[in-house]
Amino acid sequence: MLQNIRNNIQGAAAKFIIALIIVPFALFGIDSLFGGSGQVPAAVVNGEKISEGELQQAIGLQKRRLLGMMGDQIDPAMLDDAMLRKPALNTLIKQQLLLQAAAEAGIEISTAQLHATIASMPQFQEDGRFSQARYEQVLRLQGYSSAFFKQLLRSDLIIQQLSSAVAGSAFVAGPELSRAIGLLHETRDYHFITVAQAPYRASVKLSDEEVETYYQENAKQFLSEAAVRYSYVELSEEDFFEPVSEDQVMAEYQRLVEASNAQVEREAAHILIEINEDMSREDASSQLEKIRQAVLAGADFAEQAQKYSADAGSADEGGALGFSSGDSFPAEFEEALAGLKDGEVSPVIETEAGLHLIKLLSVRQPNVPGLESARLEITERLRRQAAMPRLIGAVEDLRDFVFNAENLTMPAKELGLDVKQSEWQKQSDESGLFAYASLKSAAFNPELRSKGLNSEVFELTPEHFAVIHVEEYKAPEVLPLAQVREKIVSSLEQRKAELAAESRAKAIQAELIAGKRAEDVAKAEELSWNAIAAGKRGDIAVDTPIRNRAFSMPRPDQQASVSVLRLANGDRVVVQLLNVSYGSQSGMDVAQLNDAENSASRNRSSQDFSAYFNGLWKDAKIKIN
Repeated sequence: MLQNIRNNIQGAAAKFIIALIIVPFALFGIDSLFGGSGQVPAAVVNGEKISEGELQQAIGLQKRRLLGMMGDQIDPAMLDDAMLRKPALNTLIKQQLLLQAAAEAGIEISTAQLHATIASMPQFQEDGRFSQARYEQVLRLQGYSSAFFKQLLRSDLIIQQLSSAVAGSAFVAGPELSRAIGLLHETRDYHFITVAQAPYRASVKLSDEEVETYYQENAKQFLSEAAVRYSYVELSEEDFFEPVSEDQVMAEYQRLVEASNAQVEREAAHILIEINEDMSREDASSQLEKIRQAVLAGADFAEQAQKYSADAGSADEGGALGFSSGDSFPAEFEEALAGLKDGEVSPVIETEAGLHLIKLLSVRQPNVPGLESARLEITERLRRQAAMPRLIGAVEDLRDFVFNAENLTMPAKELGLDVKQSEWQKQSDESGLFAYASLKSAAFNPELRSKGLNSEVFELTPEHFAVIHVEEYKAPEVLPLAQVREKIVSSLEQRKAELAAESRAKAIQAELIAGKRAEDVAKAEELSWNAIAAGKRGDIAVDTPIRNRAFSMPRPDQQASVSVLRLANGDRVVVQLLNVSYGSQSGMDVAQLNDAENSASRNRSSQDFSAYFNGLWKDAKIKIN
């Protein structure tokens, strides 16, 4: 297996496999970058530690992902640290195993590959080209240094290479391909009769006794929402805004002008020849010099890069790497690039990635707007720059004060803040501070309520913080019958109507099994009837639940194959499967055969990678603390 991996590490990354196991940019290397804490590790995987700090970072990432996907609709319980701890730790363990396996297989990512990947990432581009300013801005917003981000990305690319190597080892045999074609192009003939529940609902009669009995037996279904009233203290960046003087504005504008003059961005392209067992330094240098002479004689640099460059990430783009402000590439590369004129090609230069020819494609420099145009933005930025350190300091003080305080009175007094009072808010409320799921979850935390504790200080946004103290709590209560009677009546009517529809559908099922034709039964019953001939799995003309049921039923060999299906609206559908025809290669064109082979290959790759990873897991020595 290891040899297969080594032989295939240059293949396309099988991201669909990795997506099943890891989340992008896992938080490996945090402790190695910032120093260990001396704490007991959260887990040890084959002798390598996963720190508690890494785990807490992973939990935080899980929370941000959940909030990003579900927003205000998220159940606050889903953000509980205790609930997220196990899946987050499992993810880190899986990632650790994969990185260890990649290291054993000798998989590495060169600096050139890393930089090419960064340059190609859309989030770092402006107008389709890499922007150093955009790169720095995005990392700053995420709280990453460039070195930290590059280490995260390198780990992610290594794992992608590993998955590609394992996937590249997959082989689809003839019988397996035939089975895949059979399923992929399978067709089924079936009929279905719809028995709607709505016509029965109109005839349902309910007594007061039935309603009362249902109410008493299902009282827990009719509870009011829990509600709380709380006090709170807020801190926001605006609380620390101060006037900005004209001298400050002028000084900042002058700094921007000077920075713009110094901030030259150069757009580079390169041709890379790697030095390895098959290519000596002398041969690589000679080959690049021949390419350089050809370019100087009129050959197109981009075409030469496509033909000769070993940097797969940029070769297809004519060697283009995007813009750099002087620190995107290795020092030797940047030095050579800075010495070129627009359109000029460098002599052969060497970096740890190999030997390069570099071409300067273009040079750009930011345009600085006039003072009056920039005044408002400069003033706002200076106010925020001055306010943020004071806000952070106040937040830390607030955290210290509320930790042992009985309520929020003393912390607010110490910081000169107001203690505000909320209205009664229910769990379904999304107004005010309840727009933030984590804070809402704390408001209904039984421990905070029973012990009279202050909550933690929540970061609602990077510029807005709040802490709460629950003052009163209303537990759920059974609502009076009069308030829920309409709901009960609707529920009972639905139930009885569905029972009647189910009974009729079962009777129709029995008739079809006995040999009657679906069309005749439907006409006699005055019901909707549909006939599907050579239906496919992806037919959108048939509702998905009905189509899925038809393709999950056993083929009708000795007896009729008939099934009753409940739809989401309570209707019943009687499905009769008449015939199953498996797909075959005969009559398929080249494109269809390729699709079938690719589908079978993906399935085999997924199975192989799962088996490979299960082997890693089985053989691993894992200790969870």
